[in-house]
Amino acid sequence: MKNYDPNIYEGMHTVKITLQQWEYKGHIVDRIGGNCKGRNILDCFDFECENDFPDNDCQMKYHEDEDCFTCILRDGNGNTLRCEGDSREMNDMIVGIEIIDFCEE
Repeated sequence: MKNYDPNIYEGMHTVKITLQQWEYKGHIVDRIGGNCKGRNILDCFDFECENDFPDNDCQMKYHEDEDCFTCILRDGNGNTLRCEGDSREMNDMIVGIEIIDFCEE
């Protein structure tokens, strides 16, 4: 990100969320709008409120009929680990949240 103006609060943040178990990782890119900035973005993401992740490298999906999430994490050698759980368990897998873009509204 080239510029993060400290004086602008209303806008759309593009956030990269990293999930990890052991050496297996995956990423979700989400957009979070509203009047929040910086560290407060950490409080804005919650799997309980999310059900569609069109931009992710771990095939994250919400299965409404079973009320659970699934994803496939990968290690550096391309091996995979299938994970599933409720929103709390998915939130526990978050090891990083990075703001990668911000557009003023």
